[in-house]
Amino acid sequence: MKKMLAWVLVAATMFAVYGCTAGQKTSQPSAEAPAKTISGATAAPAADIPVVKEDKDITIAVVPKALDNAIFLDAKNAAEEKGKELGIKIEWVGPTKSDAAEQVSVVEGLIERKVDGILISCNDADALKDVIDRAVDSGIYVGIFDSDSPNSKRAFYAGTDNYAIGKLAAEKVMKLIPDGGKAAILTGVLGAPNLEERIRGFKETVKGSNIEVLPVQTGEDDVQKSVEIVSQYTAANPDLAAWFFDGGWPYFADPDALPEVKKFMKNGGHIVSIDTCEPMMQFVGMGMVDLLIGQNYPAMGSIGVETLYKLIKGDKSVDLGDATHYIDTGYELADINNWKEVLATKTPW
Repeated sequence: MKKMLAWVLVAATMFAVYGCTAGQKTSQPSAEAPAKTISGATAAPAADIPVVKEDKDITIAVVPKALDNAIFLDAKNAAEEKGKELGIKIEWVGPTKSDAAEQVSVVEGLIERKVDGILISCNDADALKDVIDRAVDSGIYVGIFDSDSPNSKRAFYAGTDNYAIGKLAAEKVMKLIPDGGKAAILTGVLGAPNLEERIRGFKETVKGSNIEVLPVQTGEDDVQKSVEIVSQYTAANPDLAAWFFDGGWPYFADPDALPEVKKFMKNGGHIVSIDTCEPMMQFVGMGMVDLLIGQNYPAMGSIGVETLYKLIKGDKSVDLGDATHYIDTGYELADINNWKEVLATKTPW
């Protein structure tokens, strides 16, 4: 488990940042590419703010679900690079663990400090709505990445179509077990908007098929707990046919920490997982996962910061995506046929 502990320490200290996407893409813009345009789309906070602010005086805070979740390191790196390019200040702040109440407190602190913009991944859409609205009402532009709060006053959401990748995962599982069987789902924190959408996409797609979806198992966004849950649940359910991991937590551990997964796959079981980070790729080559569906975290960080910057500067050409202000950052696929190519695009953690 040494590798797993090292990754957690890297995430907690929040210094070095590494790559987690690219490779063979499916409808995915680069980190610098514009999203779909709506002519003249703008968004403004309710409160009055200065018309123009010097770049060096602009501060945008990027708030992940948790500082100990290494999956967000790519967004951090891209956001900081974009901030450097624009000549603005980027702050990386958030709760230590995936906790909505603590995340609310972080945003309240940013409101008190009067930062210019906030880019946040929400632990809970409903729990974060009020504080997002308060931030906007106080004159702060708020954008969301990775995990949305669609009913809030946020200016935009830049991220993956989570329902679509849940649906895609279900379609793959249905092909892998055409005769049907029992399928289990591993999630992170219950109530997380992006994860709930993936689960909904998966369940609605297999509905009416010969696949029985078992109760959702939660690893609470924790690598060690996710490994334990998957190992114990797999061993306790010998008739289990497939797993859907709606996040890649077990694959952030050392392969030797997952003997039950090795046994499960060797005996004809199947696994589809979200995310294509560098440490996950070895599991494809080892035959411990059938398909990885990756998100474009660099695009989320880069596009999110640049969009907020344009809003702060009053740029009328700002691109807010579609009619719901959704900017689709796309996804990629990695399986036994292309995993080496995808791996070659990754920077080691």
